[in-house]
Amino acid sequence: MKTIALVLFCAILGLVPSFSYAADAKKGSAVPKNEILEAAQEFTEGFDEASQRHFGVLYGNYNMIKVVESVQESVEGAVEACGDKNPDLKVSLETRFDEWKKAVKPVIEDARANIQNMILAQDYSKPRNIKKFFRKIDKARKAKDKDVEKIPVTSLEGCEKLLKNMDATQPNMVKLLQATLISLPQVMQAEDDEARIKMEEAAAVKKAEEEAKDLGVEEEEEP
Repeated sequence: MKTIALVLFCAILGLVPSFSYAADAKKGSAVPKNEILEAAQEFTEGFDEASQRHFGVLYGNYNMIKVVESVQESVEGAVEACGDKNPDLKVSLETRFDEWKKAVKPVIEDARANIQNMILAQDYSKPRNIKKFFRKIDKARKAKDKDVEKIPVTSLEGCEKLLKNMDATQPNMVKLLQATLISLPQVMQAEDDEARIKMEEAAAVKKAEEEAKDLGVEEEEEP
C-alpha cells in the first residue's frame, strides 16, 4: 500500500506547476508544532491493531483526496495565469485542463463515497467524531496554507511544461487513484469483514461449549 501511495504522490507532484513561494516566517523562530500529526495521534490513542489499520487507510485516503483537490486548484490558477501571459497557449491549456478534470472527477467522487462507507462500517469511533476530526484537520491545513503565497511561473517554457505534464501524468494518475482510493480500501474492508465473521463464529462456538458444560452435557468419547 505504501508503495502505491508513494508512486501516486510522485505522479501528482509531477503535475504541479512551478511556483515561487513567499512565506511569512521569522528567522530563528521556533519550529511550529505539527498540529495535524498530534491530532491524529490523539484521535487513535487506545485503538487496537485492526482499528489502527482501518483508520490509517481511511485517513490516508482522505488526505490524498485533499492533495488532489489542492493540486487541481493550483493547476487551475496556473492555467489562468499562463493563458493571460501566453495567449497562444490559452485555448490548449484550458481544453487540456477540462479533460484532466473530467477524467479525475468520477474517481474522486467514488473515493468520497468509499470513505463514507468505511466510516459507517467501522466500530471504533462514532461517525460524527471521525467527521469532526476531519474538519479539524482541514482547518489546520487551511491555516498553514495561508502562510504561503503561491505565485505561478508564467514563462512560455514553464507553461509549455505544464501542458506536457497534464498529457504525461493523467493516464497513470487516474489508474493509481483508482487503485489507491477505491480498490485497495474495498479489499481491506472485505478482509476485515471476513476476520470479524471468523471471530464471531469462534465466539459463538466457545459460548455454546460453555453452555453445554453448564448443563452437564459432555461429548462421548469414541471407543
